[in-house]
Amino acid sequence: MAIRKRKTLKGFSLGEVLLSIAVLTAGILPMLGALVGALNTSLDSQEIVIASGLAQEGAELVLNVRDNGVLAASDAFVAFQPGNRTCRIDYNDAVLSNPAVNDIDCSSPGADGTYYDLLVLSGLYAHDSNAGTSAKFKRRIFINYTAGPGRAAVVSAVYWGSYVPTAANVNTDCTSLNMCVRTSVTLLPWK
Repeated sequence: MAIRKRKTLKGFSLGEVLLSIAVLTAGILPMLGALVGALNTSLDSQEIVIASGLAQEGAELVLNVRDNGVLAASDAFVAFQPGNRTCRIDYNDAVLSNPAVNDIDCSSPGADGTYYDLLVLSGLYAHDSNAGTSAKFKRRIFINYTAGPGRAAVVSAVYWGSYVPTAANVNTDCTSLNMCVRTSVTLLPWK
């Protein structure tokens, strides 16, 4: 009769299991931190891209008012008020369709602080939309119009943090670090 050797099954000890878990954890945690950092950077970039588009839209709407003024009244700046003013404008403002009758909205913002807020309605951003959803973005249009030579310096600023641009600081302090982007254009009469 042959004697069989008993096979002994070898496994991992508790110490080996704990050591392998510690090594895996030490390797995964830095990767998770890098992933969270990349996600935050991506979200910040998304906000900057949206705000840049809204700032460009503001400047182009003012440009359209100037162009429509030439067509409606033979006066490029018929809808502009002289001086250095802080204004707002949307894609649905009446001044775009009839600048000879309507001015760009540069009225007093009121006390509630929502005058420059942009709301989202059907995927479009606008001020004063009763049915819109509040967005994080605000837009101010700074227009410095000089009637004599017929020249308007326009700065469109979109911001979404605690920084609030003013005519005095928009060109120096409106940066992505302050959660603000701007675009500027100088308008001259073309007719």
